[in-house]
Amino acid sequence: MPELVATGSLLVVLLGGVFAGPRNEALVSGLAALGMLAAFAAAAGMLAAGFSGTFFGGGYAVDDFALYFKLIITATAFFTVIAASRWAGRTGDAPEYMTLVIAVALGGMLLVSMRDLFGVFLAVELATIPSYAMVAFDRRRRESAEGGMKYLITGVIASSFLLYGIVLIYGVSGSANLSRVAEAFGENLSPVAIVGLVLMLSGFAFKVSAAPFHFWTPDAYQGAPTSAAAFLSVAPKAAIFAVLLRILLDGMPQAAPTWTALMAVIAIVTMFVGNLLALRQSNVRRMLAYSSVAHSGYILAAFAALQGEAVPAGVQAVMIYSAAYAVMNLGAFLTIDLVGEEAKSFNGLFATRPALAVAMAVFMAALVGIPPLSGFFGKAWVIYAGVGSGSWLVYAAVAALVVNSVLSVPYYFGIIRNMFQEEPVSEGGPVKGDGGVAFTVYAMAVFTVLFFLGVGPLAALAAGSGLL
Repeated sequence: MPELVATGSLLVVLLGGVFAGPRNEALVSGLAALGMLAAFAAAAGMLAAGFSGTFFGGGYAVDDFALYFKLIITATAFFTVIAASRWAGRTGDAPEYMTLVIAVALGGMLLVSMRDLFGVFLAVELATIPSYAMVAFDRRRRESAEGGMKYLITGVIASSFLLYGIVLIYGVSGSANLSRVAEAFGENLSPVAIVGLVLMLSGFAFKVSAAPFHFWTPDAYQGAPTSAAAFLSVAPKAAIFAVLLRILLDGMPQAAPTWTALMAVIAIVTMFVGNLLALRQSNVRRMLAYSSVAHSGYILAAFAALQGEAVPAGVQAVMIYSAAYAVMNLGAFLTIDLVGEEAKSFNGLFATRPALAVAMAVFMAALVGIPPLSGFFGKAWVIYAGVGSGSWLVYAAVAALVVNSVLSVPYYFGIIRNMFQEEPVSEGGPVKGDGGVAFTVYAMAVFTVLFFLGVGPLAALAAGSGLL
């Protein structure tokens, strides 16, 4: 039902742009927001009703785990539509832009339910191909075309890695269904199985901006419209992490010693690369891009802990971190639309727009992991899972998370210092943006602050998600 609602919304928005005339941004934005809200309601209703089942020969699963991530994806798409409505209208291409947002969301919704590797690949491409157009959508800026081209080229390479790895796994197991794959992937893997696993994980690492496959991220996020960068940094990543959890735990549980070791190494490298490069940035958008790389490393540390008695806590960590990261990062990126990209644009913001400065300070503190904000609970759950894993390599990943959280303080709190201690910039002028962006920013700030109220229900939902 959520996917059917999203598909219907996509078609209605596209046709609304065709028949509503040149001044159609309000109509299509309203239709897109209503469609995403309806898809969210459908997923929430199914979750509340306890609906679950497998379809298409076991290749598609609807359970609490999938519905949880569908809620994150549809909610993020809803707020993205609201924030992008005025900008998309000014470009004259609101129907096309909103259609791309819904298409990415639809791909992510399908992806989190897939239990067939070839279905996974198709859903990944459905979520990824429209995102190339989203990055390159602002034809007035050279950076947009450049970022879109770099994203396209690296995305094609990532898809090739992913598909080749899936083909090798299929060759070893004789099936793309995860239940059959699990029978072939035991503790002792053949060389072909190891190559297939490494290639598949490399393909997913490209998609989530994990080092050393992160190099497309800063250019793509800097060139993309702000709403596109905000959305792509959250929703597709959440979907990729969800399906990766399903593949590894449903399809390769006996091979956990191999892939948890790979995840630990990738996580440690990704954390340090993201934070060290973020420290050098004066452009806030590029800083947040490298920050998203580091946060991918934090989530991957939870994947490294998926062994022994720590598996339930590791699943909870990924699910809670995905929700926490969605609210704080979406708000941080969209604040750029109201202030500007350069760090000096935030100078003295508290004197000119105190509410916006407080909201941005909340996002920066949450990204560091200051309690009781949303980022704290995400990191705390990763640490809890890692400590319970009993693996020294995972302990190293947890230690790296703590070190990198401290390492991130200068560039996050540098923005806070600029807003509260520096003099306002004379060329600041009127605030760029509109009410939709401001509404979304303030809503995300509230969710970030009040996230602790939902941690208990989220943890309970994760524990009974049906994945394990």
